Amino acid sequence: MGLRFWIFAAFAGGLAHLILTLADRQVAAGVDRLAEIRLSRHASWEDDPELKLVTAHSPYMRDER
Repeated sequence: MGLRFWIFAAFAGGLAHLILTLADRQVAAGVDRLAEIRLSRHASWEDDPELKLVTAHSPYMRDER
């Protein structure tokens, strides 16, 4: 009975190792694909040369109280 247990344990461990290795490769492939994505600059910022950035400290902001 001891030999059967060790054969089963080795088989189960090998199967678990195979499944985890495949899952790790899938995750690594997804990370590599995401790392290659380059976001293009939004063209609307360059469309209007008179466009001004409005922030909270800008004189263009009104107090809406």
